[in-house]
Amino acid sequence: MRILESHGVDFATFQLEVRARRWWQSYLLGRPADSPPMTWDMFTCIFLDRYIPPFQREELRFQFEQLQQGQMLVTDYEVRFSELSCHALMILPTDAERVRRFVAGLHTGIQATMAREVELGTSYELVVEIARRIEGVRQRSREQVRRDKWFKYSGEFRGSPSGGRGQFVRG
Repeated sequence: MRILESHGVDFATFQLEVRARRWWQSYLLGRPADSPPMTWDMFTCIFLDRYIPPFQREELRFQFEQLQQGQMLVTDYEVRFSELSCHALMILPTDAERVRRFVAGLHTGIQATMAREVELGTSYELVVEIARRIEGVRQRSREQVRRDKWFKYSGEFRGSPSGGRGQFVRG
């Protein structure tokens, strides 16, 4: 895993532009020779500290803490979760905590179905995929109920004619 993280950092830093590339090279030259390989989380923290002002990071962290799926699809929620989570690395020290927080922001019905995944220590990527599948099943189920209702009520009229008088007749 560390090798993959290291390659991710290498790939990201390779794409830095002039000022950011100079800053990164300077940072690397200042690191002790016996430093452990740079992980993605370490790089993200260092980069964000350098290029996003503290007040803006605090606002983004607050947005992350308040994030709920709401009207979003699971896919859209996961994108927003990933965008904001890099500003809350202290809140998400482990993959298990990331999974727990992701599931906590999902719709209640999906959360309840995902409880087992949280307890089993399922990977974040797999939890996202499971949530997408659950959402798909729930959506297809809602569509089936709508179709069933439409067929039920679109058939021939079975009521008695009222003759325009309504249900009750004065007498």
